Amino acid sequence: MSLERTTGHGGEHEQGHDGHGFTGWRYWLYTTDHKVIGIIYLWHALFALALGGLAALVFRLDLAVAPEPVYLSLLGYNSLISVHGLTMIFFVILPLQGAFFNYMLPLFLGVDEMAWPRMNALGAWGISAGLIILYTPFVTNLLGLSGVPTAAGWFQYPPLNTMMNSFGQDAGIVGVGILAITSTGSAANFFVTILNERDPKLGWFDLPPFVWFTMFANILALYSIPWVLDAWGMVWLERNLAMSFFNARAGGDPLLYQWIFWTFGHPEVYVLVLPGMGIAAEVISRFSERPLYGYKPLIASMALITVASVGVWAHHMYATGLAASRYAFMVFSMAIFLGFGVYIYSMIATMWKGRLHLTTPMLFSISVVIGLLYSGMDGAFFGQPATDIQFHSTYFVVGHFHFTIVTVGLFGLLAGVYYWFPRMTGRMYDTRLAKFHAFTTIVGMFGLFFMMGLLGDGSAPGSDGVMMMRRYATYTYAPQLQLGHILATGFALFAGVGQLAFFANLLWSLRNGDEVDDPWDDLFSGHNMPSPEWDGFPYWPPTPSSVRRHEPESGGVAHDGGTADETGGDD
Repeated sequence: MSLERTTGHGGEHEQGHDGHGFTGWRYWLYTTDHKVIGIIYLWHALFALALGGLAALVFRLDLAVAPEPVYLSLLGYNSLISVHGLTMIFFVILPLQGAFFNYMLPLFLGVDEMAWPRMNALGAWGISAGLIILYTPFVTNLLGLSGVPTAAGWFQYPPLNTMMNSFGQDAGIVGVGILAITSTGSAANFFVTILNERDPKLGWFDLPPFVWFTMFANILALYSIPWVLDAWGMVWLERNLAMSFFNARAGGDPLLYQWIFWTFGHPEVYVLVLPGMGIAAEVISRFSERPLYGYKPLIASMALITVASVGVWAHHMYATGLAASRYAFMVFSMAIFLGFGVYIYSMIATMWKGRLHLTTPMLFSISVVIGLLYSGMDGAFFGQPATDIQFHSTYFVVGHFHFTIVTVGLFGLLAGVYYWFPRMTGRMYDTRLAKFHAFTTIVGMFGLFFMMGLLGDGSAPGSDGVMMMRRYATYTYAPQLQLGHILATGFALFAGVGQLAFFANLLWSLRNGDEVDDPWDDLFSGHNMPSPEWDGFPYWPPTPSSVRRHEPESGGVAHDGGTADETGGDD
């Protein structure tokens, strides 16, 4: 794997005492090079994706086989689904974002390094420490040394998280807590790098959309992550030092936990999805050979989402009895749809009459737009108190949440993996295997989450109108739901086959892929869509006027009515 080395703020830390660069494991352990740290983030995220995905397949198989548990105990099921949720949210999506923030931001901004290189490195190793602590109870349980891993869900509601007497429960809190602490430092680092370190010639409206979306996501991270540290820190104190915050038996209030946790939990949703949306915007513009339609309104809409997301947390709590105050949260919740509507319109208008190149990154990016449209439609039910109360405790929520986080957040990041893998490694992957992965993942995930929604609203095949309740390890109360679970698990297995192809493709390509500089350049008719991470500086932003100004005199793209590329692929 080829890695470019950089100098700058952290350059002295890349040298040994003899003046030569570190080699072997020391090269990776001591590095403050933003590119190397980006690679470390990437492989952490992919490793965690394999762990979290495997856990999901295990409990989905258990749901499909019979209404009652077959392979897992009730506690084992709850542990597996809890660790799956914590892994995917905190150890897959956040580190995968960090991989691109670290590697790409300095390239987009025209700087040598991040603002604080040592803090940058700390963020990478915080992932390792947190992941090891989260999964250690699996190992100790197999050895008969401790109880099960955390089983209180990814949201860790009391009284489950305060009353479960298990080493695994504390391990879950501490593991995620370590990641949250280092992630807060990383978010500050990314934000300050954009704010203070960018090339002086870059005005705010010269910044590519990826940089804007990154900045908004890290502003929300700086606001929201301390709240989860607050909530889980109080749980740890309650569990280990006999303090009382949430335990009603000792005078605490379980509802207080929800107020604190969801102040983190809903802004965190946008932390998880905005970077993927930013990557999709970059990819759609480049592979449509058109500048983004409505660049400034798009940025304004993301600012609206960032502000409004801070005021919607209690729409997770309509069922707790908020009385008339819930309508204030309803207004903020519905305002967010305006921002997402602008994004969807911008992406479709960018592709309209463009020369579409249906590469693997483009396929995932188009799926982000479709996923956001579907997620927004069923998300409207949860902004309205009347409908939210009906669906609050059902699988419909599970389907909606996965549509949002996976088809919007994760799919955008997978587009980034395929778009920037050649830039990060100098090698090109097998494009046919990549498209197989895209097909199986998009069809499998959309099918799986759609079936979850049908199970939750009582319209799954054979359900006879009965809803599957969330947070249930069984459905013995309604055995007729089994067909819906079988279909959902079939889609999950279909997607799982694609992930095998994904990992095999990336690992094979590290050593055997074709060496490339810019594999996408030959797709475009002329150098009329510059992107700084590929083309370097000086950089001019691709607006409609600047594209016309920089187009070659002959062979330029006919942006008014160009036809789709007949090859339509990566080759």
